[in-house]
Amino acid sequence: MQFHSFLELIPKIQELRLPGLSEQLTMAPKGRKELLDFTSDNPKRAAVICLFFSNTEGGTSFYLIRRSTYPGVHSNQVGFPGGRIDSNDRTAWHAAKRELNEELGIPTHNVQQIKVMTPLYIPPSNFLVDCFLGYADDPFDVVIDDKEVKEVIEVSLSALVTGEIVYDDTMEIHSDLTPTYVLSDNIVWGATAMILAEIKSIFLRIMS
Repeated sequence: MQFHSFLELIPKIQELRLPGLSEQLTMAPKGRKELLDFTSDNPKRAAVICLFFSNTEGGTSFYLIRRSTYPGVHSNQVGFPGGRIDSNDRTAWHAAKRELNEELGIPTHNVQQIKVMTPLYIPPSNFLVDCFLGYADDPFDVVIDDKEVKEVIEVSLSALVTGEIVYDDTMEIHSDLTPTYVLSDNIVWGATAMILAEIKSIFLRIMS
C-alpha cells in the first residue's frame, strides 16, 4: 500500500471498532488461558508503538525490533519499540514516544497518534501493555541504541496483511505448536504476534 493511500485511511481506522481480545487470541500460544481472566492485582505497565512511515519505494512500512540479550523473559525477542511506563511519563502515549526516541532516535514531535489498541496482559512477565498505532509523515533517520536494540526490522504493511499463520515446532509451549508470523525473515510470536493480529484485522476490514 502506498503511504499516501494509507494516510487517507486514517479516519476510517479511527472510527473502526476494535476487534479486541478475541482477535488477539488467534495468535496466542496454547495454554495461555490466563489471558481470558486477567487477575493480576499489580501488573507492571508498558507502552509500545506500531509506527507507520513511508519506505524508500513510497509504500507503507512499520518497525519491529529485536531486543538485545539481557537477563529477562523477553531477551533477544522480536517486538515493537517501547517499554516500561515511568513515573515521569504523563501518559502511556508519552511513554511510547519516549521509548521510540530512546531506542530508535525518532523525534517525538514527528510521531502522530492514530489509535489506541486493545491492552494486552502478558502473564510470564506480568506486564499490561498499551499499544498505539502512529505514523510519521516527515523524513527521519534511525539511530539505534545498541544497549537495548540488537536489530531493527522493517516490515511492509502489505506483508502483514497478506501473510499467513505459520505453526512453529521449534518453540513448543505446553506441548502445542506455536502460531507465528514470518515477517522480513523473522519469526514473530507471543504478545507481538497477538497485537499484530488485531492490527491486521483492522486493515483487512477497511480494505475489503
